[in-house]
Amino acid sequence: MQGHRSRTSDWVAALRALYTGAPAGLEIAPDPVAEALLPPLLALEVRALRRSPFVMRLGHRALGAVTRGLSYGIPLRTAAIDAAIRAGVGDGIRQLVVLGAGLDARAFRMGELHEAHVYELDHPLTQAYKRERILGRRPLARGHRLCAIDFERDRIGEVLGAAGFRADEPSFWLWEGVTMYLTPGAIDASLDAIAGASAPGSRLAMTYSARTGVPRWAWHTARAIAAGIGEPLHGPMSSPDVHARLGVRGFRVRSDDSAREWVRRSWPASEHHRAEAYERLVVAERHAQ
Repeated sequence: MQGHRSRTSDWVAALRALYTGAPAGLEIAPDPVAEALLPPLLALEVRALRRSPFVMRLGHRALGAVTRGLSYGIPLRTAAIDAAIRAGVGDGIRQLVVLGAGLDARAFRMGELHEAHVYELDHPLTQAYKRERILGRRPLARGHRLCAIDFERDRIGEVLGAAGFRADEPSFWLWEGVTMYLTPGAIDASLDAIAGASAPGSRLAMTYSARTGVPRWAWHTARAIAAGIGEPLHGPMSSPDVHARLGVRGFRVRSDDSAREWVRRSWPASEHHRAEAYERLVVAERHAQ
């Protein structure tokens, strides 16, 4: 099968590992599994930065300066998404679908999922690598399935159905850090598939690149970083456009915010000015039609 394993997922997991055990105030979404999922050299670099609180704070500032705040968004959005998932599980949702899962480890680190079944969908090469790195770890979730999928050829509903997913029961869909790499047509096709497999009461947490609120230089930085790792970004979307796309598919928006709001909820006041609104997180719920 054509394609390659996502390198973006390595970078995201590395930042989650870096901020696990971070100095007081910076550790907001501990991920003790992330380091084990990293390629050896990258894991070594993370451990080097994490060897003392002083070095960690230097690394925190240096990465933020080099990426112009982009690196801060990863731990912040992780915490925001974790909170949304906890709320969904608290309201009785027992299925979590992670689209483009990469090296996501929520099934192995979130005790709140102990009654939930987690389905991770991603490219076969990414999942083959992940199977090797999991090293027999037992998930905290009640059930955990790695579902290989070619998003350009396979149908999401069919792949999930074969794995035991129940389309007639509420589910929580997580689409994190993916839409900015897709064309509008691919986004619409995926939203159609999500809606088609979402019972009333299901929720979708989706990140997207914002059209407003991001300085021009910040976009140039994000595009350069993405192009440098061979995963170029497509254009941003406006919030009204995203909300309209969700609305026509039966989803009502519950919240829509960015790192500028996440940082105020999670990090000390001294860090608030560092966050840039590269991404937004929209959480929506499907209603009966």
